[in-house]
Amino acid sequence: MSHLVAYFGNEPENLACALSSARGALYSKGPPGGARVNDGFGLGFVQGGDVLLRKRPRAETTEVDLYGLARDTRAEALVGRVGLAQSGPIADGKTDASVRAEDADPFRFRSWLFGSIGDVDVAAFEGVRERVLESTPSFLRRNIRGLSASEHFFHLFLAFMHDAGILDQPTPPPPAVHAALRNSLAFVDRLLVSSGAPSLKIALATTNGRCFVATGCAYPMRYLHVEGISDCPVCHAASDRTDPQRSGRRIPHEALRAVVVEANRDVATRPGWADIPDRSALIVGADRQPVISSL
Repeated sequence: MSHLVAYFGNEPENLACALSSARGALYSKGPPGGARVNDGFGLGFVQGGDVLLRKRPRAETTEVDLYGLARDTRAEALVGRVGLAQSGPIADGKTDASVRAEDADPFRFRSWLFGSIGDVDVAAFEGVRERVLESTPSFLRRNIRGLSASEHFFHLFLAFMHDAGILDQPTPPPPAVHAALRNSLAFVDRLLVSSGAPSLKIALATTNGRCFVATGCAYPMRYLHVEGISDCPVCHAASDRTDPQRSGRRIPHEALRAVVVEANRDVATRPGWADIPDRSALIVGADRQPVISSL
């Protein structure tokens, strides 16, 4: 199983609380018999404008629990991917499991965090790689460490934001970020199709902790909107251990607002989640209210 997840919320100290209702999307387990399935994972956090990455591209494990890895972190946003090799070309530029950390999602540049999953023909991308690099300013090209299509796509997106004058804005307008992402998708898709390759089949998410955009093209995506928690089970579990006398008292997070996104071909639906329509984007600003916009 290989999938991408992302989170964007307004209370960093309550990240674990907001993610608790999405634990199913954050957990991946291999088939019976203990066989390795995940081929590693990558996880990135945005904390007060800083972006931290944790990558284990060669992890040999039968399960990955991103919730367990993230729950003690205070972060405004995260992007994680499980199964770095299994979805192939868009993730690693290879078709085997020998993924290098520099080729593994997610990626970062300054305050921006980006992750993707999907299918891109390796040979076709090699044929258009130079065109993508030619369209990327040199100060961005210098930050490209690996060969993955995903990393190149990320830097093309950054280039479009640079052209729009919003790359270094602390709080860029979410529609402008969406436009940069839309233009990047269209640019790469045109190059691939003109070379005879199929159109993109991709899902991606990007954030700087102040705004968030996720989109899918012929790749299923869904989201969960968290609008306050009336009585938090995560805080109850912690308080029951540290202060048994307050057991049973309500612990609310009424102002908590967050969005969790999942791109996963192996799961058809999740109760309470809403689909992101194909070739549409989920755009979230400072109010943490999701808006669907067509690409």
